[in-house]
Amino acid sequence: MAKRNSNRTQSRKHIKNAHLLENLTYLGDIQIPTSIELVQYNSKQVTTKSIPATDKIKDLIKDDCINWFQIVGIADGETIYNICKSFGIPRFDVKDLLSWRNVTKVITYEHNTFILMSGCFIDGLQELDLDHIAFILGDNYVISLQENATPIFTDVQEAIKNSKVQIREKGADYLLYILLNCVQSLYNDTVLKLATKIDDLEDQLIDNNTKGVDIMRFIRTRKKDYSLLKRAVTSMREEYSNLLHNDNHLIKPENKIYFNDYDDRLRTASDDLDIFHESINSLGNLYFNNNNLKMNNVITKLTVVSTIFIPLTFMVGVWGMNFEHMPELKWKYGYIVAWGIMTLIVILALLFLKKKKWL
Repeated sequence: MAKRNSNRTQSRKHIKNAHLLENLTYLGDIQIPTSIELVQYNSKQVTTKSIPATDKIKDLIKDDCINWFQIVGIADGETIYNICKSFGIPRFDVKDLLSWRNVTKVITYEHNTFILMSGCFIDGLQELDLDHIAFILGDNYVISLQENATPIFTDVQEAIKNSKVQIREKGADYLLYILLNCVQSLYNDTVLKLATKIDDLEDQLIDNNTKGVDIMRFIRTRKKDYSLLKRAVTSMREEYSNLLHNDNHLIKPENKIYFNDYDDRLRTASDDLDIFHESINSLGNLYFNNNNLKMNNVITKLTVVSTIFIPLTFMVGVWGMNFEHMPELKWKYGYIVAWGIMTLIVILALLFLKKKKWL
């Protein structure tokens, strides 16, 4: 998990009962000024323009176009609340958006649908970071809200401009499907990058080239990453049925096939995370096996030394006793013979160890 997320949690320990706060206040730490870009398109034309964050954006909706309001930065809680309120989104939904917690929900109302989920990416410290992403789907409009300025939807803007994937021929619900897929691609890319880091470290472990790497901290961090990603994907899968089975009929029957495909992508993402978890466990097992192997090598070396020196120590101990009658101690050639016996013992021990392939 990224250091920023860790600091975020620690810095908010003093906030108790945040959900009871009277004023809607952004509790995150990404202080990006709120910006709004309006993309309006139909089969014949596309217009893109930046609009002030204080505008009543609902008045800018054109009935003959699909209207996409791309809002980046939710630090101005009052502005975000006023925008959501103008589209009939209740106060408690906005509170979840502005909260520091990563909440996932899909709620359908009479005239729109509110989706709140987590977007993930690898930050500048090469660690996982989670941010709030929300969508409001209406009959001919989609509002996307991002906590961070990560360029998630650049390809969508390009697709609209060049009329790719028939996006300008379809309705707002199809645009929502495309946007959801962009968020899902972030999950896939993030899991792939984290899995690559695990594979690289496994190679380093096999090559015994992990100098300067705190492997236990790495494994612990990856397990936290897995927990965050798994919770985000699982929560979205549980809430997703609310999007497909609703009474406001904003998802057109002809486009439900695309949303069923997105459901399959969520299932695939969950399976990929299971594989990712297995890779983490595999890395942990490899690390502990390497440690055991190193310990075994140390014990083997100590055994070799002991095998050679124990008989020598025994002989030295015997000849070091202070008995008065030890004839060999006064023998003229006793010293040379003692060295010869000890040298022979060393040679025999080395031959024995070599035969046992301990050397």
